[in-house]
Amino acid sequence: MEIVKTVEEILLPIADKENIEIVDIEYVKENKQKVLRIYIDKENGVNLDDCTKMSNLFGDMLDKKDIIKEEYVLEVSSPGLDRILKKEKDFNRFKGYKIKVTTAVAINNQKHFNGQLVTTADNKIVINDLTKGIVEIEISNIIRAKLDQDF
Repeated sequence: MEIVKTVEEILLPIADKENIEIVDIEYVKENKQKVLRIYIDKENGVNLDDCTKMSNLFGDMLDKKDIIKEEYVLEVSSPGLDRILKKEKDFNRFKGYKIKVTTAVAINNQKHFNGQLVTTADNKIVINDLTKGIVEIEISNIIRAKLDQDF
């Protein structure tokens, strides 16, 4: 996903200037059209005005840089209740919360974990999994991690 990486590099300075965090970027095909979806957040959460403002700023920069040659729809939104966790700082922010994790490589014959995020250090997380108890997972082994909506 070279486009996603390039988009993030271009938009990160704008987000930083506005004290906005880019949580995730997706570039997908939905209903026969391409969608560039950017999830944003800030310390006390984002609202509709934040999303509108960032959509305008991001859209202007993307039009100026013209890196996506095909027609697409730009969506800027909050990460929602089931927020994706990707970076170590994401995991640090949500210590104590219930999360769901899927790994690429099984740990003790298990790839799906659900439990409380205990701690994060050295590019690893520790989760108190409902079935396995305390499990240490390398962040590089995580395919998908998100907040559990039941938190």
